Amino acid sequence: MTFEEIKNSSRLLYHYIAGSTLYHCNEPDSDIDSKGLFIATPDELLGLGFDKQFRDKYKDVLNLYSTQIDDDKNDNVVYEIGKYMSMLLSSNANVLESLFVPEDMMLIKPHKCLDGLFANRDKFITKACFHPFVQYAIEQIKKARGLNKKIINPVTERLTSFDFAYTFYGQGSTKIRNWLENRHLDKDFCGLVHIPNMHDVYGVYYDWGAHFEKYGIKSVEDLKRSNIFDFVVGFYNLLDEYDGLPSLIKVSSWFNKNKEILHYRGMCLDNATDMRGSSVSKGENPLCWMTYNESGFKSHCKLYKEYQDWVKERNPKRYESNLNKNYDSKNMYHCVRLMRMGKEIANGDGIILDRREAGDRDLLMDIRHHKFEYDEIMALVTKEEVELNEAIANSKLPDEIDASMVNDLLIDIRKKYYGNF
Repeated sequence: MTFEEIKNSSRLLYHYIAGSTLYHCNEPDSDIDSKGLFIATPDELLGLGFDKQFRDKYKDVLNLYSTQIDDDKNDNVVYEIGKYMSMLLSSNANVLESLFVPEDMMLIKPHKCLDGLFANRDKFITKACFHPFVQYAIEQIKKARGLNKKIINPVTERLTSFDFAYTFYGQGSTKIRNWLENRHLDKDFCGLVHIPNMHDVYGVYYDWGAHFEKYGIKSVEDLKRSNIFDFVVGFYNLLDEYDGLPSLIKVSSWFNKNKEILHYRGMCLDNATDMRGSSVSKGENPLCWMTYNESGFKSHCKLYKEYQDWVKERNPKRYESNLNKNYDSKNMYHCVRLMRMGKEIANGDGIILDRREAGDRDLLMDIRHHKFEYDEIMALVTKEEVELNEAIANSKLPDEIDASMVNDLLIDIRKKYYGNF
């Protein structure tokens, strides 16, 4: 079912302009969003298509009961009256405002079957409204902070688990990557053995035979000319005890002892989250001890994916406009609007959609036009949040919506539209 099919079948009960245009905070080139209500046919309501069990089993043959119809961008949405009433009962902020839309913003005025609903609209304004308003505002803050992080700290490089492995260095630590590279060693020739009773701590062993083969070290003379010689002599103490110089006898003995290839498995695979363990002979001595920050790597992977998804989906024009201020001005304008509307509801002023009447349109447009720095807008949001919480605490509104009333209204709407069936 499409929106046009709903409209042409005369089942569109109410259709109105939504979004920034409704609040008179739109830009000249802003898209015009819309929302509305439609009603299902008696056959859809009474037939098998309404039952979830049958929908799942016979979804290919049933004329399914549609509860929501929207376009590709979700800019234009219409709800079936049953779903709409359920959303009203949960004090959905976007749906609640539909009851207070000025006539000049109505594309199709409410059908007469909705008269009882609009006559009781004030009964939907309760303390239950606050949670959706506050929650929606908090989501806008998170989005703004998220954009700030994405602009200041873009996650453009996909790291591997190897980048989250560390070893001791001085009184601190260093990445195992740096430690190995500074000694001209290769991570693929390392063998890891997990240390029992120590979380994510490993002994790092080295396959010297594999290293010799890869770099063409076939003799002690080759070893002496290689870039690992100084490290090997120092680490294994292959020095003459009298003059402190490399001992040819000790070097030769060490070289012959380590020529065998041990086939260690390396440290990790690029796309794996786990370190790779190896089988190491008893009595072998580790090069060093290593710790692996697995949770840090998983967090990086999540941030990287979120960043790449954001790059694919972001609106280029909107991104460029937000780039210098490090926050999404549209998110923050909605955040402040929601908090102010929440305060008005708590104070008994009702739902004021036209922000010119509320007296804060200029402020909201200044926010939308990036006339505040990031720190300034976050300070304003914090202030608004404090005031909203105070207003909620002092509110005299009823606690919640009467569910029986909502049920009776829905039944009345369906009966009036279909002439008591």
